[in-house]
Amino acid sequence: GNVKPKVKVRIQKSLDEQRVVRKHWIRIQNYVSNHISEIFITVLYTLVLFAIFAENAYYYSVEREHNGLRRIAGHGVMVSRCAASAMMFTFSSLLVTMCRNFITFLRETFVGHYVPFDSIIAFHKYVAIWALIFTVIHSVGHALNFYHISTQPANDLLCLFSNNFRRSHELPTFHYWCWETVAGITGVFLVLVVAVMYVFATQYSRRHCFKTFWTTHQLYIVMYILNILHGSGNLIQSPSFHYFFLGPAILFTLDKLVSMSRKKSDIAVIKAELLPSDITNLEFKRPSNFEYKAGQWCRIACQGLGPGEYHPFTLTSAPHEDNLSLHIRAVGPWTINLRQIYERANLEKSAYPQLYVDGPFGEGHQDWCRYEVSVLVGGGIGVTPFASILKDIAHKGTLKSTFSCKKVYFLWVTRSQKHFEWLTDIIREVEEKDSNDLVSVHIFVTQFYREFDLRTTMLYICERHFQKMSGKSLLTGLRSTTHFGRPDFLPFLQSLSTTTHPWASKIGVFSCGPPSMTKGVESACTELNKTEGAAFIHHFENF
Repeated sequence: GNVKPKVKVRIQKSLDEQRVVRKHWIRIQNYVSNHISEIFITVLYTLVLFAIFAENAYYYSVEREHNGLRRIAGHGVMVSRCAASAMMFTFSSLLVTMCRNFITFLRETFVGHYVPFDSIIAFHKYVAIWALIFTVIHSVGHALNFYHISTQPANDLLCLFSNNFRRSHELPTFHYWCWETVAGITGVFLVLVVAVMYVFATQYSRRHCFKTFWTTHQLYIVMYILNILHGSGNLIQSPSFHYFFLGPAILFTLDKLVSMSRKKSDIAVIKAELLPSDITNLEFKRPSNFEYKAGQWCRIACQGLGPGEYHPFTLTSAPHEDNLSLHIRAVGPWTINLRQIYERANLEKSAYPQLYVDGPFGEGHQDWCRYEVSVLVGGGIGVTPFASILKDIAHKGTLKSTFSCKKVYFLWVTRSQKHFEWLTDIIREVEEKDSNDLVSVHIFVTQFYREFDLRTTMLYICERHFQKMSGKSLLTGLRSTTHFGRPDFLPFLQSLSTTTHPWASKIGVFSCGPPSMTKGVESACTELNKTEGAAFIHHFENF
């Protein structure tokens, strides 16, 4: 019979499916484009780490397959040695991520355009996770090794471990290898030190018992000493930790010496003011060699609370000012004690306790001027980096300076403007000196959160009428627009790319405040980056 021709039948994808696929593809493209440097550095580091692991795996699985120890302990030797090499690389890398002065210097050079130094803390945590994983693998590998070795005749072990075992009528036990060899006892203590450091490095510990986190993290000195001693036991091979450790250790030591040179001088506190919302304003003398940019931060220690305990805070002063200032919210034990120690009633007419200052250090918010359009979002005490930036803009406005940034939007989210009167004064100064209309300020008062509440409605009507008639806000006395309730970031950011600034290819978004707020900003940026148009580059810091 005749063969019927085959009919091709295809199901056309619905328009909705095509849109969803395209939306996800654009989202991936925008994410890669916005985080290309972070992705590149992370992937490169991970590949190097895996290459170190794989090279040792090949050596102990193939080249040393017929070695006596390899025949006795099996793959336990390969596991322990591979993990050890990767562990040495990760623990040495952690030192580089903590060279604050070196990183601050590099981010101001051309290197800062290619290496994401603003993500250094996240990268530090990433490396630390790998270090912990390989520590566990290394410990498991040695446990297997000790088990196999403990079941071997004494004469065989004498050939393999002539430095660690003497001829005896007793077989070496697991207890012997753990507690009577240099490699064993230092390994046990290393596991304990690492466990303590990691437990108190969790988010909960840092927020509720920072002093314990700080103290236990100083055990890194003990950890590196134990690492050196651990390899000196020559249990399986000659020491190799120094190959990974020497370079980062020298760099870290030099960086520490720079910080120590700053910490030697006592800084006099000129003014201490207790503000609403448990905020303490400290104004102190600026060291002669302290050069910084708006948005940077420093570390301070107080003589009255222990000169060795440093805490990071963003500078609220501007680079042109003679003195430095900080606005510190009392949210933890140290900041609460700091507020109490500077309370006039507790000073008994004595001078303010002096400070030790270390810094300044780089921070992502100082890059606002690199974008043609920048959006600054501050909530609560998270407005501190933007206070410095706004002061700097106001000062440069008087000097008729030009900026590569064409427009800056400052969104201030606060429960009540009375909680941050000091920032109101800064905004007023910006309004007076901003002749080029560079800054646009929007204030969101969240105290009135019910959209259809009668009081909020009446206040909204009065506010809009007063602002229309006088050009100023009834609540703040500023020309800036005051809103009632929490901001909806999605339509605001969307209007910037589609209506107000369609020519902008990238818009920098800088947020600082509580996690709920920064997550809202991140969610809006992520949603907008799914579509074509301007890319929203989000830098955030949580308090």
